[in-house]
Amino acid sequence: MRDLLPDEAAVFDRLELVVRARAERHGYPRLSTPIVEDREVFLRSAGESSDIVSFEMYDVSLQGKSGLALRPEGTAAVARAFLEHGFQRAPRPVRFSYVEPMFRGQRPQLLRYRQFWQWGLECFGAEEPSADVEIVEFTSSLFAEVGFTDFDLEVNTIGDAACQPKVRDALTAYFGAHREALSETSQRRLATDVLRILDSKDEMDRKVIAGAPDLHELLCAEDRTHFEAVVGGLDRLGVRHRVVPTLVRGLGYYKRTVFEFHLTDPEFTKAGDIAVAAGGRYDTLVEMMGGQAMPGVGIAGGVDVLYGALKQQKAALPAEPVAEVWVLSAQADDVADRIQLANPLRDAGFRVALEYSTRPLERQIENAVKHGARVAVIRGTEEARGGHVVVRDLVKKEQRVTRLAAVVTEVGRHAPRYAKPSFVEAAEGGET
Repeated sequence: MRDLLPDEAAVFDRLELVVRARAERHGYPRLSTPIVEDREVFLRSAGESSDIVSFEMYDVSLQGKSGLALRPEGTAAVARAFLEHGFQRAPRPVRFSYVEPMFRGQRPQLLRYRQFWQWGLECFGAEEPSADVEIVEFTSSLFAEVGFTDFDLEVNTIGDAACQPKVRDALTAYFGAHREALSETSQRRLATDVLRILDSKDEMDRKVIAGAPDLHELLCAEDRTHFEAVVGGLDRLGVRHRVVPTLVRGLGYYKRTVFEFHLTDPEFTKAGDIAVAAGGRYDTLVEMMGGQAMPGVGIAGGVDVLYGALKQQKAALPAEPVAEVWVLSAQADDVADRIQLANPLRDAGFRVALEYSTRPLERQIENAVKHGARVAVIRGTEEARGGHVVVRDLVKKEQRVTRLAAVVTEVGRHAPRYAKPSFVEAAEGGET
């Protein structure tokens, strides 16, 4: 785990704002689930043989009693909330978005941390392929919005609940006949989750996988029709992708459409496939968790991975917020006056910091410059009397005596203003 320093946190904050604003424009309001969940939420959804449950999940105890876990992924937690709060009775589809920290005891490696941030979209109650297409297009357009280009999109279908037994039987028969040629991990998966063998990156396994039955030839007609509609929709929208018949997902609840956005920069591909976003359809998840049959589709994206990829790509990143305006004073006993001078500037949208010290004015100015200030607003001097202050441009090294009533206008000539969020926003041209 790691600290996010202010320059990193600034990028994370802006990515969250962009994701949340885009989600709201697509009709996906925010849902936030607890960091700690009942362990059964993930046992039921992901399956005991999944990597998350078998060795990555952090168990939590309370007063010596176990049964809790730090949230390793968002979809199952959102599905639990969906059921617990009666959303199955709401008009369909029901959409949610989130940006939350997740926790997995995975081996730390390139762009992968034990505490990491994910954004996600979940859509319940839509069985139509257009829901799959929209979520994939959302992600592709999100990456375009933040200037991220170094990725590939892979898509596949793994069959629905009715068809998957046939797929699993065919794969079990094939891989069972080649058991001795498989890695130890894939030999274990042969008995627990044979589809995951297709996802193996082990060279031993790849040779065997090359001769495995083609999933698309085993699919039911309904699955092929659904997938053709998904691929056709992506083609119509110009979303660049490729169909990868061996693509599967590592969680047991996925059915039909699956997709992954992979990093393509050589700095990352040498570490294997790194997904910057991935998801798919989970039409049986709600039922697995005790609810009624409910189709669903979603995606989750890694904020840490996207940030690392944008840095590697040398994309333009948001800067760490800096107070460009500093309020200084030659008087030692005017704390309230400094704050009264700063607050109207803050209300006007400037980033303003106070100089707390009673050091000589020149030392205060030096400190402001070291902190990145562009403007100093100075009170308590001979010039700054009778309702006046000095506004000094620290870049151009010029200053002007200004009336207090005009200080906002004068500072605006030297420093940027920032939009100030309001507690209740009104739609443009509409009512609050």
